[in-house]
Amino acid sequence: MARLLLVSLLVLCACTTLRGRADSLAQKGMFVEAAAIYDDLIRQSPYDQELLLAREDLRSRALAQLLSNAREARLEGDDEEAEAWLLRFLNHRTAWNSKLNGGLESSLREEVDGTRRHLQRLIGNPARQGHALTAEQSLQRKQPLLAHRELALISRDMEWLVLQSGKTSCQRLRDTSTDDSPHWRELVFRYCGHWREYAPRPATAPELFGPPSWTGTVEGLDEAQQAQLEARLTQAFESSPWFAPGGSARPVFSLEGRFVTQRDSHPVELTAPWTESVPYTDHEDRTETIEEPYEAEEEYTDSKGKTKTRKVTKYTKHTHTYSVPVTRYRDVPRSFEYHALRLSQAHHVAVASSVVLDARRGPFTVTLQDQLSESGHEHDVTFTEGNVRPQRPHFTLAEAWLEAKVEALRVAFSRQLAEHWRESYCSTPSLTLDEAARCARAGVAVPIQASRVLSDILGADATQVPALFASP
Repeated sequence: MARLLLVSLLVLCACTTLRGRADSLAQKGMFVEAAAIYDDLIRQSPYDQELLLAREDLRSRALAQLLSNAREARLEGDDEEAEAWLLRFLNHRTAWNSKLNGGLESSLREEVDGTRRHLQRLIGNPARQGHALTAEQSLQRKQPLLAHRELALISRDMEWLVLQSGKTSCQRLRDTSTDDSPHWRELVFRYCGHWREYAPRPATAPELFGPPSWTGTVEGLDEAQQAQLEARLTQAFESSPWFAPGGSARPVFSLEGRFVTQRDSHPVELTAPWTESVPYTDHEDRTETIEEPYEAEEEYTDSKGKTKTRKVTKYTKHTHTYSVPVTRYRDVPRSFEYHALRLSQAHHVAVASSVVLDARRGPFTVTLQDQLSESGHEHDVTFTEGNVRPQRPHFTLAEAWLEAKVEALRVAFSRQLAEHWRESYCSTPSLTLDEAARCARAGVAVPIQASRVLSDILGADATQVPALFASP
């Protein structure tokens, strides 16, 4: 019973402390944070009506505050800030499943209308100008807000507007394609496909390759590991700007290197320091007081008034100091010696792959070198005083480490292939339209000279075109 009472008191104290924090936050206008603390309180006392009502009040005040912040930002002309507050409002309203009063419903409708007007400018204007990719980027950025049911109609209208803009732009771009511009035609093909429109697929450009093959092996890999390595690198190549499914030329990559795991074991003698409490005899002085009796005469008056003398016993005190032996303890440093095996393991990998992709340049080469060394002791000794317990080292498995290195090589391979393409086809100071489209195949931002050429036809969408070639 006493234990139950103690637990109840502790819970009550904790609740009181949390509620005090929540009320303090509410006084500072931090209603969302205060409501979150009440969530914790209600998890502890789910049937406390006072807590439930207090939380409902905080949530209402929080929603009113968030919507008010959105309205103020909108009046100040900051539509992005207003929609950030509106998104927070809608997220919390959905999470809390809150019903709004008439005033908040009216304010929400005003904010939805304000959002519609802003998105008509942000998304609708570039869409109407034929910049569908630019409009789509803004639409994607606003998806968290548009996903709420209150903005479903706006979302549908914006999506339709962007899609129609893309379809119209596709028809316009198809008319600019020529047979001697395979890269531009490839860009138009991808652009139209993005909007679910047809455009003829061009013949494969001469710079592009089909699936790669591999020659050579990495020493230390078994057949399955070698096949996995080649498959990963093939995947990276086929996601690069150098690859086209219809490419007739097949690059032959050299692949060589070594993977080895070295292990060692040898006996060692280890020392564990510990402290022993050792007894010893010491002496300490003690003092005692001794009372010694003695006889003395004293005068007194008897019953008849006569003065007489008599003998009495009195005491005198003496202090006596003496020494006694005592047992004390001192800490003496000791060392505990024991035998163990020192185990060590080291993984080493070195891989290099090379091929000529651009005859005007040297070979494309990617390399990976890495190692991992680990060591530990193995023994079955127990010595509590020296904190010595049986040990077994746990080393990284060779297969797991190799898997991570192969993935790292794939990522580096992919990144360097894109960079090699940029260096080959994006560095010319002056570019034709087909050359600018070829540069965009790298799937990353194009240099300014390519952007200018593409902008003449694509306008603001020129900066978005590389995304059509980006690896998934």
